[in-house]
This record gives sequence, structure tokens and C-alpha cells, in this order.
Amino acid sequence: MTTAFTDAQVAVVQALAADAPGPNWLRLVADVEIQEVADSYHFDTVALAVLKGADGALSDPSFSVSEPMRRAIVDLYRQRKDIAGELFSGFELRIDNDGAFRFEFSYRPPKRMNGAWDEAKERMLDNYLEHYRAEIARSEPSNRR
Repeated sequence: MTTAFTDAQVAVVQALAADAPGPNWLRLVADVEIQEVADSYHFDTVALAVLKGADGALSDPSFSVSEPMRRAIVDLYRQRKDIAGELFSGFELRIDNDGAFRFEFSYRPPKRMNGAWDEAKERMLDNYLEHYRAEIARSEPSNRR
């Protein structure tokens, strides 16, 4: 039996997968900041995919998240706030094409929305394909000791 939190996470995962810019993705990444204001929410989202072309070449295009994805994010936020009493300010979501996913929640004030520069995160997002290749190389059996 799954919890409400797990169900809310799965809804976000499914919404992001539905927004993917093509069927041949190897990984989807969404870096999301959310801030509750009055009776609304502000978002800053960065979404990208690692795609494998017909020729085997990899690319990492960015894409926009849909309204269903935004609603799923709000539902996840509300679930945590109303049920668990937690207020997260954002998360990074990574989905691999085998269905595995990982959320990393942040409970600190959102940086991009507050004009704060996070050089390491921006460098990673701007050069995600390099990050992905390095991660895959580290996980290959020939590189394990």
C-alpha cells in the first residue's frame, strides 16, 4: 500500500514523463522551485531531457513543464504542508528510462526565485550532458573496483 506522499510523488513523475520532448529519452530532470503567495503559487522550473538520437548521438534539450505538471507539484506541496507539516521550497527530480526516479527536496529559501546565484547548480544544469556522461562512466562495471 502506498502513502499519500508516494502517490503525490508518482503523479509528479508521471506528469514530467508526459512532458518529455520525445520518446527516446534516457533521463528527465526537473529542477523546481515553488513559493506559496496569497492563494497562489509561483514557480521557477528548469526541465531537460537526455535524448538518444537515431544515430546514437546524445543531446540534452530543455523543455517546458505543462499545467498538469504544475498542478501535480502543487498537490505534492499541499500534501507535505497539510499532512506532514513540512514546507519544501523546491526539489530536483531525476527519472531514468527504466522507471527509477529520485527526488531531492530543498527546505531552504528558493535561490533562483530570490535572485541568488548557485554557480554549481547552474553549471550542472547548463552542462547536463557532460554530467550525465560522467555519471554513466563512473557506474560502468569496468570502472568499479
